[in-house]
Amino acid sequence: MRLVIKQTIKKVSSTTDKRVIDLLVNDDFINYVINPNLILVEMWDEFFDAHPAMIPVAEEAKAILQGQTISNPIPLQEQEELEASILKKCGLHID
Repeated sequence: MRLVIKQTIKKVSSTTDKRVIDLLVNDDFINYVINPNLILVEMWDEFFDAHPAMIPVAEEAKAILQGQTISNPIPLQEQEELEASILKKCGLHID
């Protein structure tokens, strides 16, 4: 699991907007992308209708979650912080 998370984090561009990272650790957004249901689809559709500027941000986060490659990794400290946040959100503790 840790390797998958590290590989995902490394795909995030160094110029990635903090909003993308916020979406990557948002349980509702992750489920919306990975395992959508009617409630999540309606919730996120309403959100994007109210905040159309977030659509490209969400598309970038979605691409990362779906394993599409982004060439420039984020700095190591940011990778570690994002990894810790994802692990915490998933309720995992890995030494």
